[in-house]
Amino acid sequence: MFVNKIKTLLSQGEVALGVGMPDASEILAKLSVDTGIDFLWIDLEHRPYSVNEVKHLPEIARRKGCMPMIRVPGLDPIYFKKALDIGANTIMVPQINNAEEAKLAVQYAKYPPEGTRGVSPDWTMFMDFSFDDYLPHANEETAIVAQIESPEGIENIEEIAAVDGIDVVFAGPMDLSASLGIIGQTQHPELLKLLADFPKRVARANKPAGITFADLDRCRQAIDEGYRFVNIGSVASLGTFGIKAVLPELRERARK
Repeated sequence: MFVNKIKTLLSQGEVALGVGMPDASEILAKLSVDTGIDFLWIDLEHRPYSVNEVKHLPEIARRKGCMPMIRVPGLDPIYFKKALDIGANTIMVPQINNAEEAKLAVQYAKYPPEGTRGVSPDWTMFMDFSFDDYLPHANEETAIVAQIESPEGIENIEEIAAVDGIDVVFAGPMDLSASLGIIGQTQHPELLKLLADFPKRVARANKPAGITFADLDRCRQAIDEGYRFVNIGSVASLGTFGIKAVLPELRERARK
């Protein structure tokens, strides 16, 4: 009941695949998890909404056996508590620069004695669980994804990956391009080399690497390069691709 599918897949050498939420929409969340994805990425860093607007999305994911991942806005225990208490079982932390920050992320996400998370998981009430059902398994269930986006983070990839409790080390292509002084140039040779080397560096600590692309060919390439935690866009972007693909065919049919 409280087994994190992401942890299970990665421990078996498999790939965990997910999509992101383009909006705080319960309908989009339901459509997303119904596809059979492994995780649903709910972003509270760059999107304009906050915890209150997405408070039922983790429950929607959990009911379908999909792992709800919330990217918190930053390294602050308040963000962690709120995300976990609405039902996230995977926390993505942006801008992790060194091992000390990675250790803080683990501390904020775990209950004592492993961490300092406060005890009030309200989501259990809405899914008809008691605290007693969840609390003994909470620390083991919770996964932590450390996102590397800065020059300091690039330098310290191996040390961050080696931190006990960090489950995935995640490359953010856009921010990494900015860190390299080639902002937005996601096809730049320097960035491509960094991304190709990234899984190998993370693997030195026996940890999996993660990444996100909206382009499915880039996702395929990432898996070939060794990434095992891959966000493949969103139900909106993938649906857009499908519509764009079918429109010319239907228009041509209509002309006959």
